[in-house]
Amino acid sequence: MRKMRKYLVITRVSLSNAVAYRASALSRFCFYSLFIYIFMSLWRAIYREGSVHGYSYVQIVWYLIMTEFIGFACGTSIYNTMNDEVKSGSIAYQLGRPTHYVFYQFANSMGQVLLNLVSFGLLAVALGYVFVGPLTTFSWAGLPLVALSVVLSIVLNFFVLMLIGLSAFVMEDNFAMYLIYQKTAFMLGMFLPVEFLPEGMQAVAKSLPFSYVYWAPAKLFVDFSPALCLELIPRQAMWAFCAVVATLVSYRFCIRRLQVNGG
Repeated sequence: MRKMRKYLVITRVSLSNAVAYRASALSRFCFYSLFIYIFMSLWRAIYREGSVHGYSYVQIVWYLIMTEFIGFACGTSIYNTMNDEVKSGSIAYQLGRPTHYVFYQFANSMGQVLLNLVSFGLLAVALGYVFVGPLTTFSWAGLPLVALSVVLSIVLNFFVLMLIGLSAFVMEDNFAMYLIYQKTAFMLGMFLPVEFLPEGMQAVAKSLPFSYVYWAPAKLFVDFSPALCLELIPRQAMWAFCAVVATLVSYRFCIRRLQVNGG
């Protein structure tokens, strides 16, 4: 409990800092709103023929709002932070803290994530009602499970980014690896539901962790059913657990190969 209390304090301090510098979020609010409006207009043109792969126009707009909400809420530059710390040599000070480096970074990032969840969540709901109105397929009874799915997607996304960040201990520059992950996750769930992919690729996408960052929680949000929940949430939990374990194992390996060149 004493160790847990340390990480809760770190999260509380991080949240206080995020609230203190909340003005910087205004530009992200504008970008989020503009992004949704542009893609809503694009989908309106596509949906002149009716529904596509079982998604109505209202569902696809809410789906996009949901995936972008997750992207903006759980987005973290931890991979870049670790890259800079290794290059500058400040990683030595981070490793000297009386905390586990991986869990310190997680707790430190959660302060900003908590603020983003609230602020972007309110913005997402407002934009959805203004642009297309209420989502008739939404289930209030399923809201706790949708929230659980969002939490799992945040955990999965963070620890995958942490894995990429740990590569800086060996490679020093991990931007290329981040781009590969980002573009893959974008195409497997953020911009397009997995159902829009060719049939052969759908099976591949559902067997990879990338689609469970954006597609799974958004799919549950716009088309909730108990059967779908039982299919997606265990897979999300499995991939999130694998990401945490892989991060901890990689940390033990990478810390032995770390070379600090800065001062």
